[in-house]
Amino acid sequence: MKNKIPDGWLDCPANGEYLVEGKFMALKTPLEKYNAKFPVQARYPPEEIFKRAAHNKVKIGLWIDLTNTTRYYSKKSVEDQNCQYVKLCCEGHGIAPSRRHVKEFIDIAHNFIVHNPCESIAVHCTHGYNRTGFLIVAFLVEQLGFKVEDAIDRFSKARYVRNYTISQFTNDPYSENI
Repeated sequence: MKNKIPDGWLDCPANGEYLVEGKFMALKTPLEKYNAKFPVQARYPPEEIFKRAAHNKVKIGLWIDLTNTTRYYSKKSVEDQNCQYVKLCCEGHGIAPSRRHVKEFIDIAHNFIVHNPCESIAVHCTHGYNRTGFLIVAFLVEQLGFKVEDAIDRFSKARYVRNYTISQFTNDPYSENI
């Protein structure tokens, strides 16, 4: 359904605790266009992400949107923050990004890092785990020479939230008591 909030989005943590390898900010998609459906404290527009980053002295210079839709927010909200926006449409729902998407992501991220070494890259799919994790891990492995297990470990430490992950397997609501 096109005008529906993605399943599990409200309970999904907004973003990781820190940057993956000091460069990648993994986050869930902002749902700016759904603000009227949320209480104020649950709203998550792009501006909020930039505000949180600035508070932590992080400058986001590149924003990579991996969702396969444009219905969640306006790219102008990102570009208005003096940030480059890149749309890389990757299918979700259990389908891994294609080899072409992996290469494109690595090329985009590498070129940005070379020319903007002091800035960070925000990357998101719907929940900020599957496509986001796959492509960040691919970058660490293929561009930086990480072993796969080490790359997965780095991503998990930056983005993993135990309570949320358990709730996805148990169908229990997200709870701080898990």
